[in-house]
Amino acid sequence: MKKIPISIPVKIEKQRAIARVLGSLDDKIELNNRINDNLAAQAQAIFKSWFIDFEPFGGIMPDDWKEGVFNDVISTTLSGDWGKDTIIGNNTQEVYCIRGADIPDINIGNKGKMPIRYILPKNYISKRLTAGDIVVEISGGSPTQSTGRCAIITPSLLKRYDLGMVCTNFCRAVKPLNGYGSFVYFYWKYLYNKKVMFVYENGTTGIKNFDISGFLETELIVIPAKKIIDQFEKIIETYTSKIFSNGLENEKLATLRDSLLPKLMSGEIEVPVAEEMIKKGAQ
Repeated sequence: MKKIPISIPVKIEKQRAIARVLGSLDDKIELNNRINDNLAAQAQAIFKSWFIDFEPFGGIMPDDWKEGVFNDVISTTLSGDWGKDTIIGNNTQEVYCIRGADIPDINIGNKGKMPIRYILPKNYISKRLTAGDIVVEISGGSPTQSTGRCAIITPSLLKRYDLGMVCTNFCRAVKPLNGYGSFVYFYWKYLYNKKVMFVYENGTTGIKNFDISGFLETELIVIPAKKIIDQFEKIIETYTSKIFSNGLENEKLATLRDSLLPKLMSGEIEVPVAEEMIKKGAQ
């Protein structure tokens, strides 16, 4: 290791200037992450106010609402696929594959690190993810973290990828009825945060599995009138679009930071040039 040559700015002043420039990008990324956490918390609070506490309705469930289960607002579920890491045989359809590990990044608007896989074209037709779908982690977890984490597939997320998406076979995709995507997603997150999913887990050793069928069939929920669902979806869209906008900006900032670092360290560009590039990148 001692013999490997690396480029280090000689003057400490230059090192500090580089650290300051790159640090400004890290600070902006962190600020966007905090903003996104706040936006997500606000959206979740709106859900709870409307559908758990009934605050806009005088604290009482309206007469035209009903009790039901998730299956009442879901059309179907899709299994996942892992395929192959290269084109082998009939596995020729190139896709991005969402794993449970990608769910936290997706939920705060970041692109994540979804791997590219190759699956059967016929499987892609039946398992392709579309806007409004909810990807649920059904295997994994830990003693303190249950399975059942979820992420919603938004139009913004789909636009950021040049390939179609499926979920891994350790996940399952839920397809809500048209217009119910955000309602199901935030209801799911509310119950997850209340640790309800632990009740639906099986397996005492090794990998835990989430009984998603049992959850969809038996977990009681409130089902509002469709006009209320439409109002909620419209309000929530302003939050989710801002979250994904900030996530896209973070992606660009991280790419810029990673490209500037070796150029600054080698002396290929000077700090003022990097500052100008950052200024243009922020516009």
